[in-house]
Amino acid sequence: MKFLELNKKRHTTKQFIDKPVDPKDVRTAIEIATLAPSAHNIQPWKFVVVREKNKELAKLAYGTNFDQVSEAPVTIVLFSDTDLPKRARKIARIGGAKNFSEEQLQYFLKNLPAEYTRYNEQQISDYLALNAGLVAMNLVLALTDQGIGSNIILGFDKSKVNEVLDIDARFRPELLITVGYTDKKLEPSYRLPVDEIIEKR
Repeated sequence: MKFLELNKKRHTTKQFIDKPVDPKDVRTAIEIATLAPSAHNIQPWKFVVVREKNKELAKLAYGTNFDQVSEAPVTIVLFSDTDLPKRARKIARIGGAKNFSEEQLQYFLKNLPAEYTRYNEQQISDYLALNAGLVAMNLVLALTDQGIGSNIILGFDKSKVNEVLDIDARFRPELLITVGYTDKKLEPSYRLPVDEIIEKR
């Protein structure tokens, strides 16, 4: 599918029918999503695929998001790894000499960890949010390409997600992404004309 067609096909899906989503399709979408770019190639994301605990997770969603999470066959919770030095070293350890030159290994083992220690709290937060946005967009497009609907949710109590899902506090919850099928006719939402958002200097 051409990229323009894929983007035009993607619409927010908030109501789902009672049709299961194949775990293999979810795994494929996540695998595709991780091809997204990330700053320093740090890939700080963690995906938690929620099925059994969807009802518990829904209780943390605000307003109408509760119904959406409750009804979704699957909710993917996107987390970011806040221990950036450890993440860098993990990439070096798993990638190893098979995928990296000695110079690249040292970059992940020493250079990047040293750089991250100089980041303040706001810089780390901005850095993680940027990378989360990149991979989340890739994920919903990958789901769309397989004919699966999705919606990105920001409105939920992030302070309790780790406890409900038994996830280490090192990982910061960023987004809920509800996943499933719909029988509704989805209409594209309004977009500003491109000339309204471009300036030339």
